[in-house]
Amino acid sequence: MPTMRAARYDAATKALTIETVPVPEPGPGEVLVRVEACGICLSDVHLIDGSLPGPLPVVTPGHEAAGVVERLGANVIGWQSGQRVVLAGGRPCLACNSCRRGQPDRCQAFEIMGFNYDGAWAQYVVVPALAMTAVPDQIPLEQAAVLADAVSTPYAGLIERGQLRAGESVGLWGIGGLGVHAVQIARMVGAATIVAVDPLASARERALVAGADVALDPTSQDI
Repeated sequence: MPTMRAARYDAATKALTIETVPVPEPGPGEVLVRVEACGICLSDVHLIDGSLPGPLPVVTPGHEAAGVVERLGANVIGWQSGQRVVLAGGRPCLACNSCRRGQPDRCQAFEIMGFNYDGAWAQYVVVPALAMTAVPDQIPLEQAAVLADAVSTPYAGLIERGQLRAGESVGLWGIGGLGVHAVQIARMVGAATIVAVDPLASARERALVAGADVALDPTSQDI
């Protein structure tokens, strides 16, 4: 049986260790991906320190991943080995009412990679084929991995949920890993005025460089 190296987190001991484990097998509708890059999200840190516990006693963390298709499971069409892909940070449960109605994008019990099932702090990871997006050759995979969470999360918040459109003003509180991408997304769609709010001077400077029109300190008296 082929093996791989993976980071394994034990919830009982709060230990993260590098172990040799079997390479997972893709089931029907799934794909085995060779991981080329996977980010460290703050939620991964909170998993490890116990402040954001997951449901599994032992799990491989990591949900900001990009890589190369290694092998296809049964019934997977439209993909082939060697394709460069970025992976969604989770998967629909396929069991709730929305999933059974053919609306996995409205899943009521969405599962997070690295929490509900093994993630991508490993040499290989298995994901549903519907959770992959092709990456153009000119984009480095370590940059594509950022799209899986730090870009897609603020994009969904601003564009899908917030319905932000060109010419509308927007306020963004917190210019960290997600916030700095939120600024760029707001600029990309033509929002104006873009107001960034953060108590850290370095974050406010980062916001202005990324495209904010105004950066404010929430601790100032005249905010």
